[in-house]
Amino acid sequence: MQKNSFLVLVFTVTSVVMYGQVGINTTTPGTTLDVNGAITNRETAVAVASNAGTVPANVSQVRLTGAATANVVITAPAAPNAGQRLIIYNNTTGGFGASLNGFTIANGQAMEFAYSNGGWRATNGGAAVAGTDWSVLGNTGTLPANNFLGTSDNQDMVIRTNNTEKMRVQAGGNVGIGTAAPITELHVSGNTTQIEATVQNTTAGQASLDLRNTLKFYRTVLDGTGDYQVFDATAGASRITIDGPTGNIGINNNASPTANLDVNGTARVRNTPILAAANGGSIAIPLYEDNLGNVVKNAPPGNGNIMSGISSAIAPGGTQAVINNVPDGTIHELTVVASDGCTITAVADFWAIGNSVGGTALQGKDGFASQNGISPPTFTETQTTSAVVWSGVSTCASGGGPTHLNFKVGIVPAGSTFQIQITNQGDTNMAYSVKLERIGSY
Repeated sequence: MQKNSFLVLVFTVTSVVMYGQVGINTTTPGTTLDVNGAITNRETAVAVASNAGTVPANVSQVRLTGAATANVVITAPAAPNAGQRLIIYNNTTGGFGASLNGFTIANGQAMEFAYSNGGWRATNGGAAVAGTDWSVLGNTGTLPANNFLGTSDNQDMVIRTNNTEKMRVQAGGNVGIGTAAPITELHVSGNTTQIEATVQNTTAGQASLDLRNTLKFYRTVLDGTGDYQVFDATAGASRITIDGPTGNIGINNNASPTANLDVNGTARVRNTPILAAANGGSIAIPLYEDNLGNVVKNAPPGNGNIMSGISSAIAPGGTQAVINNVPDGTIHELTVVASDGCTITAVADFWAIGNSVGGTALQGKDGFASQNGISPPTFTETQTTSAVVWSGVSTCASGGGPTHLNFKVGIVPAGSTFQIQITNQGDTNMAYSVKLERIGSY
């Protein structure tokens, strides 16, 4: 019996040597090693430390354990022969990936490697697990809680076209289009002359964009009639409307605005700049409201316009043009104000007409002074001048005797327009404020 067993062993070894094929649980091996049944690779646990882990030599399956605070770097010794296989399962906590030779194993996933050309290569091109990648034709049987596009290792997700980054979702949640460093929840950037974002309804229906917080809900709307609105959805009211056909703008007006600016309610202008006197270089044009609430200017054009000027200090006997560019063929009310250093203010009113074809004239109307005892002024006139004399004026302690408020005003041709000139007929330097309000033309 022992002799027969020995002969069987001799024949078996001779068969293996002659043919080089080994069968386990089979008498007809078809390859060098043919196993009829399962093969078990014993798993070796490798604890990561400082976000690094080392695979022991001569193992074929590794499970990474421990806590990671960043992507884990794996090192593995060179295999004695090319073709050796290694499976690594990333079971670390923290949600970070683990990388070997440039291939990253997603957290909670396993990857197979083969040793080739002097290094470990992922056998599936670097995908986490075969069968979990996204197909370009779409996937079926997915669960949003488990299947997603993105990263699981606290890294940004990048979308490219033509191998150039076009969009980035940062690990913190900011989304950048055209920028790799978005600074807000949505950051659109570009280096062209025009950057656009579009919300389009391909029908004539409404297109809108909502802005909400816990206090208010506003909606910007392009409605089905072509009107643009800033709509207070909390109050159910339109705050700003731009009428599509006309371009008219309505404020607090749900109906279509009927003027270029249609305000339903009060209006207020703050910090209105003061119009510089500029010796008549600037003209103040008053506005009025008609019976429909429209803001209008007076008719005929120019009526109500105000020109003003302030002289510098004029020496006794000196003359200065205080208002220039008075239009030809216009009628005005003229007011001249003189103030001294003793708080006396004298005001005199005149009629003034400028007419280059004849009829230029100036005539005193009335006046008063702010100190008791000063009589209304007397006017001594020529066709185009009026000399103003005040009586009962006391001597001013800051300088000037009883005549220091006296002056002469004239309307003088200056090219195609006219000037208002002031001559100081007092006995001390004086400055004058002049206002010219247009009341008509001919």
